[in-house]
Amino acid sequence: MDRNKLFSYHQWATLESLRHVGTFGEELYQREGQNSFSSIEKTMEHVIGVEKLWLLRMIGTKSPAFEYFDVSTTEKAIEAFMLLHAEMELYMSSLSEEQWQEPLKFKNLRGDDFENTREEMLFTVINHGAYHRGQVTSFLRQFGKEGIALDYLYFKQ
Repeated sequence: MDRNKLFSYHQWATLESLRHVGTFGEELYQREGQNSFSSIEKTMEHVIGVEKLWLLRMIGTKSPAFEYFDVSTTEKAIEAFMLLHAEMELYMSSLSEEQWQEPLKFKNLRGDDFENTREEMLFTVINHGAYHRGQVTSFLRQFGKEGIALDYLYFKQ
């Protein structure tokens, strides 16, 4: 499948998820629950920070630092996500096919060595986002709210 379509789907699904959460109010966005992060807000802080790490790794930064974004409200999370994705799109559109397939060495936050292509890194971003959108749905259910259908087939409609 085309990486631009996958990235567009990832953007759409994340924004739809955040907009859906926003319909329930900021109290729910910040409410603590049971998951790998304490709240939807903390989950989004992680997701956006990790996506910035992957962008920096794609650019060639060997040991990037985690950057915290202001995601204190759903609107701020949406803005941070959109700004980061505009930066990612601009960078990715400049890459040749050879650059997408070029192996890059980097260290994760624990200092472990890795080597992956930019294409593999992008797949990791998309997969990571899907995992955490599932966690957002889990939070919503804990709080007695409905999730939202974010399957690719809904994106295509």
